[in-house]
Amino acid sequence: MDVSKGPVRLGIIGCGNVTEKRHLPAIQSLSGLQVVALADIDHDRLNRVADRFRIAKRYNDYRALLADQDVSAVAVCAPLSFHTEMALGALEAGKHVLVEKPLASSLDQADTLIERAAQSPCRVIVGYNLRWHRLVRQARELIQQGKLGRIELAVASFTAGTHYKRDVLEWKKRRALGGGVLMEFATHYFDLWRFLLDAEVQEVHATTRSDQWDDVTGTLTAYLNNGVLATAYLSEWTTERNELHIYGQAGSLHLSLYRFDGLEYVPLFTAPGDISSRLSRFARSLKQVPRAVRYYRRGGEYYASFIGQWRHFAESIHEAAPLECTLEDGRRALQIALAAAKSASTGQPVRVEQAPREITPLAQDQLADN
Repeated sequence: MDVSKGPVRLGIIGCGNVTEKRHLPAIQSLSGLQVVALADIDHDRLNRVADRFRIAKRYNDYRALLADQDVSAVAVCAPLSFHTEMALGALEAGKHVLVEKPLASSLDQADTLIERAAQSPCRVIVGYNLRWHRLVRQARELIQQGKLGRIELAVASFTAGTHYKRDVLEWKKRRALGGGVLMEFATHYFDLWRFLLDAEVQEVHATTRSDQWDDVTGTLTAYLNNGVLATAYLSEWTTERNELHIYGQAGSLHLSLYRFDGLEYVPLFTAPGDISSRLSRFARSLKQVPRAVRYYRRGGEYYASFIGQWRHFAESIHEAAPLECTLEDGRRALQIALAAAKSASTGQPVRVEQAPREITPLAQDQLADN
């Protein structure tokens, strides 16, 4: 990166958990970016986060941040219902934009963003950080090399203990506001299936369970246009897990995204538990220990994906590098999520091309269980 042009001067709207624990530490490790301003309607949270990261400019109204001439780029890390309004405002102010996932609350909003961005010289990307996970990148390369042969099946599991935390914002508990496992968790894998398998999801069938929160646990199956069947297991009320397994006719890949040694390739007719496979994996793990120690001090392998995402954003601005997660990518993942939400409400599979234009509310019998 040509740092002689100076770092991209970034303003972040939204000082929630991901901003504080993921985005800000990642950005501060990069020379090509500098956070110069924060905005949040919660005065105490704004000051706490800004004090921790020594950021002087603080705004309770995001529009004041957009008017700040010292800010050249904006990260929209606010609740989903504000994404479009804030991103459009940033583009109007001549700022480059990173919009957190999901892109928008509706396809109409997504289309408006895409249209406006096409008319602007500013760079705009969507924050699907897992595209920059080192193991995902390695897996993509192996798939493109044909190591797995024809892909048959993709299985994802994304779980967390979010339900046990006391500081969860209310919008994260409501599907209509962008919360729940379909909008919060599954969209990561809707994007990754497209990114890794170079295919589009054609149909989804989702089932969720709601408790005090909407869609606290769910399962879904999907059919891709290259014939691959995909499944996902999702929950906000159990242990932490973020894994992807891809099975092909010539071999399989197993990714555990919270582990530094979480990528395993298993050739055809090889049992993953046999002694030679285990010794080979142990040797690979030993080679990666120095890197693991370095990144452990900075948050681990998963955290490094945020560094990659922000590095790409800065490079796309400094060097006009091609965008790797476009608004169109964000729209497609959103459309799949909208189809999944409708399926969860109706109990029927839904073709992605027939997804509703906005989020389908919970069905009445599901609401009765809350």
